[in-house]
Amino acid sequence: MLAERPELAPQAVDELIRHTPIIVTALRVAVEDVELGGVLIPAGTFVLANTASANRDPAVYDGPDHLDITRQAAPPITTFGGGVHYCLGAHLARVELREALRVITRRMSSARRSGPAPWRLPTELSGPTTLPIEFNAVP
Repeated sequence: MLAERPELAPQAVDELIRHTPIIVTALRVAVEDVELGGVLIPAGTFVLANTASANRDPAVYDGPDHLDITRQAAPPITTFGGGVHYCLGAHLARVELREALRVITRRMSSARRSGPAPWRLPTELSGPTTLPIEFNAVP
């Protein structure tokens, strides 16, 4: 679809980052005592927030587990953090990924996985350890 409609690249990037982020958690330290969901978190406690689950919240996203590069007016994703913790490289990452997707889908017709793509451990950066593919080259 992206090869036929390269204008979808910006939406495809945001949707891919929402659906399958490379980092799924954010480590923070509670600066004061706080109660969250009936649990007291004392000041100084390390908290690991699952940001990937926020990107799949059914109260926020229609069909949150479905990858849809045509998704319209999607709410902001949490993949790049927020506020003072927002990733300074988010804009550059999006620009690079958009251009990469446009070039790859234009030059690699019918790309398909040609073997197993084992996934990294949940404690590592997310993604496959290898991704064997086959494609028809387009001049």
